[in-house]
Amino acid sequence: MKPVHRPGLRRWVLVPAAGLVLAILAAGCSSSSSSSKPAYCAAASQLKTSVQDLGNVNINVNDLSSVNTAVSKVQADAKTFVSEAKSAYPSQTTALQNSVSSLETAVKSAQAQPSVTTVAAVVSSVTQVKTAADNAQTAVKGKCQ
Repeated sequence: MKPVHRPGLRRWVLVPAAGLVLAILAAGCSSSSSSSKPAYCAAASQLKTSVQDLGNVNINVNDLSSVNTAVSKVQADAKTFVSEAKSAYPSQTTALQNSVSSLETAVKSAQAQPSVTTVAAVVSSVTQVKTAADNAQTAVKGKCQ
């Protein structure tokens, strides 16, 4: 017996499969475009981590190497964040740059002449960096959640 050829049946099987493929593609496109975040969000996250790490460093007048390492990380992360977010958040990025620059100066001074006064200036500068970084985090929060 010869099989019966039913062209209409094959078409009906392909229609749901094509619909499923289109639905998957549409869902993939819509979710990726609606959930995309600005590039500075990753930099803001890295900056937040490095500033938290800086805040956890014990600042010792006799050994500033751990502070120096933490400051270098904050400087690099701040530079990346500023380059990516400056046009969107100019006042926050400028404040961050200024506070990181002051911290760098305070650390160099403390390394050149370790004393209670120079180390106190480092502590004060760390606080200023934390404040500036917190303000930047608050500013980008709506775009980076």
